[in-house]
Amino acid sequence: MTPTSLLDNNADTARTDSPLQLWLKAHRSRSSLFCSPTQALMAHGQALVCRASNANNDLDAQATQLLAQAHEQGLPSLLMGVLPFNTTQPAHLFVPHSVQRSAPLHPSAETEAQPHPAATLQPFPNGTGYADIVGRSLPLLDDQPLSKIVLARTMDVTLEQPLQRQQLLHNLIRLNPHGYNFGINLDDQEDDNPCFFGASPELLVRRSGSQVSVNPLAGTAARVADPEADARIGQALLQSAKDLHEHAIVIESVVQALRPFCSELHVPDGPELAKTATLWHLSTPIHGTLRAPYASSLELALAMHPTPAVCGTPTLAARDVIETLEPFERQFYAGAAGWCDDKGDGEWAVAIRCGLYQQQHIRLYAGAGIVAASDPDSERRETGNKLRTMLNALNIEPATIEGGITL
Repeated sequence: MTPTSLLDNNADTARTDSPLQLWLKAHRSRSSLFCSPTQALMAHGQALVCRASNANNDLDAQATQLLAQAHEQGLPSLLMGVLPFNTTQPAHLFVPHSVQRSAPLHPSAETEAQPHPAATLQPFPNGTGYADIVGRSLPLLDDQPLSKIVLARTMDVTLEQPLQRQQLLHNLIRLNPHGYNFGINLDDQEDDNPCFFGASPELLVRRSGSQVSVNPLAGTAARVADPEADARIGQALLQSAKDLHEHAIVIESVVQALRPFCSELHVPDGPELAKTATLWHLSTPIHGTLRAPYASSLELALAMHPTPAVCGTPTLAARDVIETLEPFERQFYAGAAGWCDDKGDGEWAVAIRCGLYQQQHIRLYAGAGIVAASDPDSERRETGNKLRTMLNALNIEPATIEGGITL
């Protein structure tokens, strides 16, 4: 093949590939990705790693030291990583060897049909078991001060072949084009690294200079294909007393955590509707101006995390009940994924609609907010609808998804 013909082929590829596909061609086994509505970051390798907890409220200080060390070594002045649900457990933060940035990435309108990977699904607990856990939690919500708790279930997926990461990341962004998509390695080897991935609809915090934004979500309803029926479902959610109560609990907690850092804080009077491919959410975008000296995005994330949207309220009491009732360790589920640079700017997304991958095994997670008015069967259906996001991204056979969800 002559150099000219090779260039012609590359030109044809450039004309047919979407910007997202071209971007993902740079993704390798040691690459981690965080894409948001504002920009996309791809970090290659992990030159410096911090696996400390925030048990002594010093994780932000340790991250600052890591970035100072990166500056001394001529490394990128940015760290990426994930925070656990329980911040007394270790986070995974790292400075990469190199980093690429891009404008927000959107897939092409048309995508090729993909083969369904061979996979088996095993819910844990199953639907009946999850509804039972919700039922056991309801009497606890009749007592003060516990007013809300978030309970989750998992779906274990066993693949016959290693995870096709580029295809998964493409699917995540295709299914969640206006959200927060990530695939973050938890090791740095030249092979099939364990990774934490997700397609979150929820911004925990974004900081840019003195400006800070958060966008809590709480209150959910499944969407349907019929446009008129779908619109009615959204409007019913916007008027649901149970969901509005659940949402108000989250907003009150977030504002209380954020206000000490801000000279100005703008909070809408009520929620608006936000949608993903499969779900309606109640959403309240909040914006503020930070007091000087400005807290870093990581410090702000740690101050607000975990919000009642993923834990409950009051936080410590809800967390204790979660860790008693749930028959699995959350690890990074309901934590936060994102990045922070040496100026303190950055973005952190709430780690929902996510999965933990290791050696052809994936654990997916989905939770629902439980209040005194909750119905166990409705919460079971809500978690099933949330699991569909990740199962669709994995391109699991629809019949297999239906069988797994309804167990």
